[in-house]
Amino acid sequence: MTEPNAHLRVGTAERDAAVAELERAAADGKLSPDELAERIELARAARTYGDLNALLADLRPPAANRPAPTVQLQQVEPYPAAPVYQRAPGPPATTRPGYVPSDPLVLSAGFTGAKRAGPWEVPPFLQVQALADNVRLDCLQATCASEVIDLEVLPGAGTVVVIVPEGWGVLCDRLGKTWGSIKSTVPSQAAWGNPLIVARGSIGLGTFKARGANWFDRRRLGQDR
Repeated sequence: MTEPNAHLRVGTAERDAAVAELERAAADGKLSPDELAERIELARAARTYGDLNALLADLRPPAANRPAPTVQLQQVEPYPAAPVYQRAPGPPATTRPGYVPSDPLVLSAGFTGAKRAGPWEVPPFLQVQALADNVRLDCLQATCASEVIDLEVLPGAGTVVVIVPEGWGVLCDRLGKTWGSIKSTVPSQAAWGNPLIVARGSIGLGTFKARGANWFDRRRLGQDR
């Protein structure tokens, strides 16, 4: 029987809590290292409570020995409490995606690429997935609504390209990969007054690139001298 809430969408906190539960199960000897790695990747890509239930069901007591069959997940902090990770006060309530953790701005490239470029506002929460084609986040003419931008990367086989102005930072320490590659020529800390993009999740079989403006970008924007 389908459990209540099985089709409800989950957010960052629920996925992180599921990963923490899987790590505790591995510490108790219930999962091998390979099983743990596989389930963590699936948990990071989960979209609903039902997806997380499927990963955790065989690690929990029988239903008769526990409360109602809903996923009980513990809230965890997504980032350390270091000052650089402290979020600025958010913008006023808005219905646009990207301004609450449970409703990120989503860019997904199946067999057609996805991109954001030109003058646009980068919200505090983004989720990208380059399944087969490429995702391009061009921030050279963008403005930001937050000092810290949470960029969740879901596994794929394409390429995620992030292009930022001078002074911005891109932190890739929380970003994993399977057989893919991660390359950044951008500082991992932002200059004072500039935003920091914190990339996390897994690129899977694909590629993640973070860079500043190249000659072509500057020429396109009329900045080449």
